[in-house]
Amino acid sequence: MRNSILTSKRAWLLMAALVMVLVLAAACSSDGDEDDGGSTAAPAPTSVPAAPAPTSAAAAPAPAAAPAPTAAPIQAPVATEPVVNRVVIGNPAPSTEGNNPNIELGPLTTFQIGPTFEYLIGYDPATGDLVPQLATEWSVEPDGISTRFKLREGVQFHDGSEFSAADVVFTHAQIVSDDSLHAISRRYKLATIEVINDFEIVFKLSRANAEALKQISEQVGGLEIESSAGFAANGRPTLTGSPLAGTGAYQFKERVQGQNVVFEAVPYDHWRYTPDFPELEYRWMGEASTRLAALLTDEIHLTQLPEDSIPQAESEGMKLISGTLSGQRVFLSFKGAYLDSKSSCGYVHCDSPFLDRNVRQALNRAIDRDELNQAFFGGKGQKMVMNHIPPTASYWNTDWDRDFDANWGFDPAAARTLLAESGYNSDNPLEVGVEITTHAQYGQSADVLEIIAGYWSDIDVKANLLTIDTAANRSNTRAFNYKDHIGFAATASFDIQGWRVYNSHVVPRGGSLELINTGALIDQLQAEMDAAKQNVLLREIGDLAFGEYMGIYLYWIPAQLVINPEFVASYNFPGSLSAIWTHYELLKAVKK
Repeated sequence: MRNSILTSKRAWLLMAALVMVLVLAAACSSDGDEDDGGSTAAPAPTSVPAAPAPTSAAAAPAPAAAPAPTAAPIQAPVATEPVVNRVVIGNPAPSTEGNNPNIELGPLTTFQIGPTFEYLIGYDPATGDLVPQLATEWSVEPDGISTRFKLREGVQFHDGSEFSAADVVFTHAQIVSDDSLHAISRRYKLATIEVINDFEIVFKLSRANAEALKQISEQVGGLEIESSAGFAANGRPTLTGSPLAGTGAYQFKERVQGQNVVFEAVPYDHWRYTPDFPELEYRWMGEASTRLAALLTDEIHLTQLPEDSIPQAESEGMKLISGTLSGQRVFLSFKGAYLDSKSSCGYVHCDSPFLDRNVRQALNRAIDRDELNQAFFGGKGQKMVMNHIPPTASYWNTDWDRDFDANWGFDPAAARTLLAESGYNSDNPLEVGVEITTHAQYGQSADVLEIIAGYWSDIDVKANLLTIDTAANRSNTRAFNYKDHIGFAATASFDIQGWRVYNSHVVPRGGSLELINTGALIDQLQAEMDAAKQNVLLREIGDLAFGEYMGIYLYWIPAQLVINPEFVASYNFPGSLSAIWTHYELLKAVKK
């Protein structure tokens, strides 16, 4: 009876979700299925036989007169100026407004003055790999924990001073100051900077930290390099003034608190790129309906919109674009297997069902990911073959793609067989607790969890739907009180951080599966500073994790923007991790 009720509820939820997707799709579709309105294509012409050759010179036709020469066509001038000088981005206001990135802000809020700053290390928007920016190269020191940077010469700050090692030292001092509110200030306090000369420094760490390079890079958004000369002349910036000078291709122009921030292209040849738009503005708009209306009336030129607003925007000629990198992801975590070196079995709960590989694989094989994707993600979810590691990673293993469906794909019969091999059946069902939560970054999480619980009920798993107070759930999770719970996650992080946070014995813990074999490799990864060796370890961890079924992998969710194609030609933004607003050199204008 319980199974029939769950199956019925699942069918209702799926039908409701699919109807919503179809309604939204219909709002922006054409009248017919074919682009040509349903007409049939003309048949391909058959070959025409050549005309017979004349039999005599007399019969040959007279040659045609040569056509009179015509004047060369006049070439249209090449469009070079943007249709609008200022590109306007509509965005909800940051939680904190400020002009001092290394004191007042952090990775999630620095975007508001991001166009003015650069970093020692950038990242490739196509692959996510770290690339030189204000540092031309870097290498791990013989001690294995420090990194030597060679700095770029001839880079100008907006205030006219020249970038050097002194500016890196100054910026670091700001972020570690006693009154710094920066979100990851404590991590920077583990480092000191040794100046070798004006264009060479060594970042010295108190211990190895494999995440250090990404934490100071453009990818995460930390250590925005500020002008020490500007500070000496003007002191700390305030919200009513200007930020300290950076080295970006845009410089600060003006801010109206609670309303907007405006930037302008620097009046000299920037060392890295020349912006297509002479000015760039962030305009703060909290309501999605306000952003949509502003986009349709040309007040703004690009923005983020929720899924239910996108069809109307597209029907009015707007264009939906996606980020080039997979950053946001949706997955379920096994909560019950936690490492414990003092335990006889090596884990906190020796009787957790999630220590059984068959159980983890069976729960994956019972889920119809294609059905879920269409019903709740509009078909836009990219199947997650491996958690924490995006498919664009240079060390990606294509065998994971090849073997996913055969090992992880939807097959209820195979799932039942796996459970039977471990002693579970309708008379002795596997029992799990499914935490029904509404996630801040994905509002339909509760519905998705209920549907998945229904899939598991179909293979005779007793899936108990649990609604737990958020604070109590967090406390119980951190205390390792759960041995058979499954939780929902929608988050973004880079590869090394993801394995540490979700699948290692390093705090924070309790939210996902920890295994002895993968844990040893993750520990090794955390102590490795060399990027090439990190990639080797990440590949090894991925290979192990693929065969261990370390979570319920669902989808990578592409970051999406809506642009007005009358003004913005393209924007190949990466769209990952801390913010989507990066790589302004890729923001291309429609020219007139």
